Amino acid sequence: MRNKNIRIYLYSISLFLFLQNCQITKYFQKDHKNYFHSDFECFNKDGWRDNKKFELYTTRVWIPIRAVYGLDNQKIGSARTVITGNSLVQLFTPNLIEREFPAKGVINRGIGGDMTETLLLRIEEDVLSLSPSTIILEIGGNDLIQGKCLSRIQNNVISLLDKIRKISPRVKIIFISVPPTNESYLNQIVPVYNSFLSTLPSRYKNLIYLETWQDMRDPDKPIIKDELIRKEIGDKIHFNENGYSIWGKLIRPHL
Repeated sequence: MRNKNIRIYLYSISLFLFLQNCQITKYFQKDHKNYFHSDFECFNKDGWRDNKKFELYTTRVWIPIRAVYGLDNQKIGSARTVITGNSLVQLFTPNLIEREFPAKGVINRGIGGDMTETLLLRIEEDVLSLSPSTIILEIGGNDLIQGKCLSRIQNNVISLLDKIRKISPRVKIIFISVPPTNESYLNQIVPVYNSFLSTLPSRYKNLIYLETWQDMRDPDKPIIKDELIRKEIGDKIHFNENGYSIWGKLIRPHL
């Protein structure tokens, strides 16, 4: 059963990356402009702009990965620290987590493609059921890829944090900023979203905001550092192992 679950897990990652790449391409083919274009209209609904692709993603990626997590949660019962969010979290593999947080008991509950609204749906069952003392969050990038209305994203984040606080009032929350990428349309809007995230410690006790741009941005350009790019697969969104070393450096002092 364990090996079968791992195969499902790896298959889901591969499928997600394929679907996400297609989704980004289609986003531009349909001339959905970036947030700063005069013709831009933000998306104020659940899911993706392409509902059929979102349904396919949900049934073939989101639900199978949650099934794997559910079985593993039953097995381990509890965890000191859980990291959750989107593909940047899911690609923080067990080997990398152990390298950055040796013997810290950090459990990964990331799902590629997750948005603020879908993380809100699963946070209790996938994360809070493990009764962690610390939760590490990284979420929001996929909302921005879909051009979601900023007020909607922000309200989802507030709902997410309120739900965490209601169920686990004493848990420490470490909220990681959305990092820079090699895509200009994202790098324009991400700092606006991160500026909202930076206000959260003033609204919630025991919440830490970690800004990643200073450490991950090219010193001369508003893009991710060249040495962090996944060049071998032409990935402009996700960073390589060097990026997780930066995450580790930023997170470790708070564990």
